[in-house]
Amino acid sequence: MNKGATVISVINNKGGVGKTTSVAAFAELLAYLGYRTLVVDLDEQSNLSMFFHSYIDDNEEVISGIKKPDEMNVCELFKYRFKEKAEIQQLIHTTQIPGVDIIPSSKRHTRTVLELTLNTGNNNIVLKRALKTIKEDYDYIFLDNAPASNILTVNSIFASDYIITPVKVEQYSLKGLRETLSSIVYIKEEHDLEQIEFLGAYITQASTNTNAFKTGRELFQNSLHSKLFQTPIRQDTKINEVNQTLRSLFESGGSNAVIDYANLLIEMKMLPPEGEEKLIQCLSE
Repeated sequence: MNKGATVISVINNKGGVGKTTSVAAFAELLAYLGYRTLVVDLDEQSNLSMFFHSYIDDNEEVISGIKKPDEMNVCELFKYRFKEKAEIQQLIHTTQIPGVDIIPSSKRHTRTVLELTLNTGNNNIVLKRALKTIKEDYDYIFLDNAPASNILTVNSIFASDYIITPVKVEQYSLKGLRETLSSIVYIKEEHDLEQIEFLGAYITQASTNTNAFKTGRELFQNSLHSKLFQTPIRQDTKINEVNQTLRSLFESGGSNAVIDYANLLIEMKMLPPEGEEKLIQCLSE
């Protein structure tokens, strides 16, 4: 019996570093290996929801709260502070990838932070309490965060077992990483959350043969030491094509980035032995 999903937050205060692409890639790889995976879109930009064909555009009446939405999503999870399994299940959509489900987002999610701050309850654990009801239905749950440090990011951290951070080899990305790590450390110490582990950072959109990459990687290595994964995600034009056409990453055919994400998943040591063995075998074929 499943003892409950492993929950992973993908966090960086800086945008454009590949958080959403990472969540999609990990989810597809895990589904390919036979693991049930849920992804949760916490970003008001809703790119993950679009990628998994689960985005519904809100009109102004819905965004302002005058009219109820036709379908509920992550916004209602926070607005109504759902904590029953049946309530959470009605937010979950199946996707075009067998084995991957999603709790999507939409434009009205822009109001969520404000609505949470107006509530006097324990706003830090709304997401954790909700996900607890469905953890036994999945092997992995990935939380895709906005490039921000707010109450939604705090909820993501509280709900997680592990935190991972994609970065680009540039000074601003290093700054964003330091801010992210400071936030994680503060939240863990302030709330005594010893069970939550920062698993590490990994470099995305990497041109591995350039001096800029080698210099940037050295900077991150000096800052993170063992918390920098050694597998970079190579820059790949096919990833851009996938993001534009909203096709499965596996449909891109021969993508270096997909191979890199597979190697990174192995390096992260989150797979059961049989899953790791299957993935290693696939990479060797």
